[in-house]
Amino acid sequence: MTGVMIEAHADGLEALAGALIRMHALGQNPSSIWHAIGQYGESSTRLRFARQVGPDGQRWKASKRALKTGGQTLRLKGHLLGSISYRANQSGAEWGTNKVYGAIHQFGGTINKLAFSSTLRLRTGKGGALLRQKDHPNLAVFAKKSHKQAVQRRYTVGAHAITMPARPFLGVNAEDGREMLRLAEAAVDLAAHNRGGNP
Repeated sequence: MTGVMIEAHADGLEALAGALIRMHALGQNPSSIWHAIGQYGESSTRLRFARQVGPDGQRWKASKRALKTGGQTLRLKGHLLGSISYRANQSGAEWGTNKVYGAIHQFGGTINKLAFSSTLRLRTGKGGALLRQKDHPNLAVFAKKSHKQAVQRRYTVGAHAITMPARPFLGVNAEDGREMLRLAEAAVDLAAHNRGGNP
């Protein structure tokens, strides 16, 4: 993975140590345990996008776009959700996103935007007045190069700050811990069965 990796660890799940010890006693590589946990962590995180809740069960604050036009928060084009993945080896598992903007959504914070200027090409009617969008009468209509009736307008946006609320999608709760332990024990049981006995 590249970019920022937000990690979620199963710290504090001491019961996992027992499963790892059993796997070691079987002479087996514990990577199967960590892959099962990583797969679960990825799936659990993706489910939070569908449920719109954090690991603590608290519902995310709906975005202005979701409130105004419908849809779900953090799921406009699905890029953040689509980036959720895991990786695992014999030492552990981690899951998260390689999207740099994932951190501001996870933890919240302030984005400081610099002032900027640009030029827009807007459509006009025969009389020279700006055309307006049907659903938004206060908004003008952008003009393509092929539109002959158009005018260019320069605009400037001053420096400003955008405050983003935290919408945590990564983390491990008690339910996750129980399921991870179950998966770890299942992986050990399978290894024992394939070996033909119990440690």
